Amino acid sequence: MHTGFDLLSGSKQLQIHWMKRVLAGMIDLAIVVAPISLCFVTQESPDIILAGLLSGLGYFLYSTLLEGLFGQTWGKRLLGLSVVTEGHSHSLVHAAIRSVPKFFWYIFLPFDVLAGMAMEGDPRQRFTDHVASTKVIALPAEKREKAIQAVSEKTQSTNQ
Repeated sequence: MHTGFDLLSGSKQLQIHWMKRVLAGMIDLAIVVAPISLCFVTQESPDIILAGLLSGLGYFLYSTLLEGLFGQTWGKRLLGLSVVTEGHSHSLVHAAIRSVPKFFWYIFLPFDVLAGMAMEGDPRQRFTDHVASTKVIALPAEKREKAIQAVSEKTQSTNQ
């Protein structure tokens, strides 16, 4: 079996998928981190560590709530991506597990992506996607429910 790195160079579809995910992440970061950072930049001596921690907490909560409740952040929604859970109904717990690296997004998120790409299996998964049994798929919101049912049925049939 091949890793995501093995497949990335030869698959235009996988390259587009990861470009969309990176762009969606940048949109989400702009939505969450920009307002928090602006609050600290306006101070005479900004506390960069506190700004980093608060932006990470904001990004974690934003991602957990939106992905747990709706399966999409605003960035993913704009780019037609959704988070689905394999074999289970999606929940805040799954979303929180996959969002842990976002707390320290400036350090751990890149390593999460690289570790996921180095693993065998679905090349669309970060490491925490493997742990949470989630994956990000190209899917507009209106088709999301049908895909969740299909993934659940497929997983149940292979587990029997």
